[in-house]
Amino acid sequence: DILEITVNRWPHGYAYEYNSLYDQFWLDGGETPCQVARKPFGRIAIANADADAYANTDCAIDQGHRAVQDLKKK
Repeated sequence: DILEITVNRWPHGYAYEYNSLYDQFWLDGGETPCQVARKPFGRIAIANADADAYANTDCAIDQGHRAVQDLKKK
C-alpha cells in the first residue's frame, strides 16, 4: 500500500529562480513573491538566497546586507 507521495518543487534546497515562460508577473514588472516575503516584520528581517530568488552565495550575502539596512531604518 502507498501511504504517501511527496513532490518537492525545490529539490536539494535551491532557491526558486523566476522564468519568463511561467512567471508573467515578473515580466510585467510586478512585485515578486520573494520581494513580498522579505519585507521586515518588526525587528525581524529575512536574509538568505530565497529572499532574492537566486541560488548562489553572492545573492545570500547581498540579502544579508539588505536585511541589516532594512533594520537600521527602523
